[in-house]
Amino acid sequence: GAILNQNPKFCVTFQSPFLELLWRNFSLWDDPSWEANFSVDGMREMRVPYLRKLTDLYYSHITDSSVVIDEARNWHCVTNVEMYIKIFGKRPKIICPVRDVEEIMASFVKVFERNNMEWDYEKDAVGETFEKPYLQLKDLYNSKYRDCLMLVEYNNLTDDPHKVLNSIYDFIEQPVYNHDLNSVESNKSYKKVDGIYNL
Repeated sequence: GAILNQNPKFCVTFQSPFLELLWRNFSLWDDPSWEANFSVDGMREMRVPYLRKLTDLYYSHITDSSVVIDEARNWHCVTNVEMYIKIFGKRPKIICPVRDVEEIMASFVKVFERNNMEWDYEKDAVGETFEKPYLQLKDLYNSKYRDCLMLVEYNNLTDDPHKVLNSIYDFIEQPVYNHDLNSVESNKSYKKVDGIYNL
């Protein structure tokens, strides 16, 4: 994200809540307790135009860039891909950074140790951090939506970033940009997020 944000055409969001906002609005139309509300005055037909306008409104407050890459971590879920297709009439392009699971866990353990926190495998390896994203990625990879997904190996990115960046630009069908890999700045908001987790 920090590298791609160097491209002035791009905006890579940070800790974006948009996917959750979109899903909650999308699923409201299928909620039985709201069925009566959505059965009058053409409300059923309003879902797609409403959600498209909601999308435009949300991102217009963040950026005027022509390409937005939303960094929410659950786009690689089959139900979210299907929602995207229903709203936007095309398949999303999902760039998914991946790394060997043991390496990811080792880096988390180091973060815990640096912050004088105890790593509990049974508690910290399940749920939202490891288990759920892995299972969602596995489901999407093995689904009919596999072509929506580009896996970016962490080690490939660090070993040959230009090659990986070129393949990303090819995948998202954008002209290649000459990135400065010697001055990559991380989003300042990371420090705020670290503070939330006492890191």
